[in-house]
Amino acid sequence: MKQHKWHKEIKAWADGAEIEARYEKAEGWTDWRLEHGGFIFYQKGAEYRIKPQPKEKKYLYVYADGDFFIHSQSPIGAPAHWQYFGKIEVQDD
Repeated sequence: MKQHKWHKEIKAWADGAEIEARYEKAEGWTDWRLEHGGFIFYQKGAEYRIKPQPKEKKYLYVYADGDFFIHSQSPIGAPAHWQYFGKIEVQDD
C-alpha cells in the first residue's frame, strides 16, 4: 500500500508536532490548523512541513593561561589560575 504524500507530516501532527503550510501564490510558510473544523491535508498547490524548531545555541568558552588560549565547551571546571576571556558562538552548518 502506497503511503499518503504527507504521511510524515500527518503522523508528526498526530504526535503533537506543529505543522506549517505554504499555499500556491502565497509567500512563505504559515502555521497550519484544522480548516472548517475538519482534517484537511490537501489543497491544490499546497505544501506542508513539520515546523522547524530553533536549535540550541552552542558556545566555546575561552580562557587565557599565560600566553596560551584554551577553549572549553563548558563554562565550569576551569582551573582557578585560568583567566576567563569570553565566549564564542559556534555556528552549525
